[in-house]
Amino acid sequence: MDATPAEYNTCRSDLHEAAQELEKFRQIVETAELGVVTINENHEVVYMNAAAEAMFGYGRQEIMGGDLSPLIPSEHREGHRNYVERYVRTRRGKLIGHTAELEAERRDGSRFPIHISFSTAEVAGGLLMTAIIRDLSKEAGLEQEVRQSQRLAILGEMVATVSHEIRSPLALIGGFARQLERDPELSDKSLNKLNIITHEVERLERILNELGDFSRPHKYDWRETDPAVVVEHVAELMEPEINRAGAELKVSRNGGLPPIMADADRLSQVLINLINNALQASGPHPVIEVVLEPNPEGVLLEVRDRGRGLESAKARELFTPFFTTKKGGTGLGLPVARRIVEEHGGRIELANRPDGGAVARVRLPAAPAVQQKLPLDGI
Repeated sequence: MDATPAEYNTCRSDLHEAAQELEKFRQIVETAELGVVTINENHEVVYMNAAAEAMFGYGRQEIMGGDLSPLIPSEHREGHRNYVERYVRTRRGKLIGHTAELEAERRDGSRFPIHISFSTAEVAGGLLMTAIIRDLSKEAGLEQEVRQSQRLAILGEMVATVSHEIRSPLALIGGFARQLERDPELSDKSLNKLNIITHEVERLERILNELGDFSRPHKYDWRETDPAVVVEHVAELMEPEINRAGAELKVSRNGGLPPIMADADRLSQVLINLINNALQASGPHPVIEVVLEPNPEGVLLEVRDRGRGLESAKARELFTPFFTTKKGGTGLGLPVARRIVEEHGGRIELANRPDGGAVARVRLPAAPAVQQKLPLDGI
């Protein structure tokens, strides 16, 4: 029996509404932050949303219609396939309807923790199995940051207590030694010994200061900052020291720079440390270059010298606390610098230059990006 025009219009309207409802739910799933992957009874991927693409590093056109195996760590692929085959036969499984925390594998081979839940549905006589996935790596990173801040707070308290106990007798020793140095009846040999004492006292006081700076949780005065202004300030501040060393400091700026979210004083501390390192690594009449330029992340700051360069065997250890290649160094300057840079949402690295010498590279994100990465102050 043929449908009447009215029945035809009603059917078409119902189909249109159904299509709109389906599209609404498709958009909800497609734009969700959780990854969604659905397979059929043959272990083939029939759906993968944008969040799952981002998590695993595969485009859906590479995965949909093919086997699920690329999304499973290699050591678990056979076991997962056997599990799906057994569930299809028996309709019984321990994971269906439950959640679990597992380790997943990205396209590049890196692993990351996930929280995953499984569900099934009968569709057109066939069985579909869906996994809803949450990437836990950011949460794990936040937990690690909290633990690190807590450890630093405990270490800071210990250092403060020990420093207080050491500083008083150290100040007395240094004070008495300086008084004795002024005694005109001292022999040259005795005066030389006193000079050694005062020098070592000053070195120990410097270690205590840097250790306190390394161990204390930093508090930052975050402001939108022009990195060129920070560099200009440091260049002016260090001019007397540069002149005393018979050195030349060249500052250049290549292209327009985005503003960064920074504590200018802390950033200046990093730059002063890197310039001092470059001075100490250079020979007579050193030339130090500070170069600022934009990069895809925000700003790249380089401090270049023309010294002897880095020994490859020791380069990786330079950011290790108390490791130093400098006579009388504390081995805390670079670890403190790295901590400040990382708490600005950036990265720091050291490398040799092709034409000789070394370069310290500091990458800092532009202001809108770093606002999402500000460290946990006051913990």
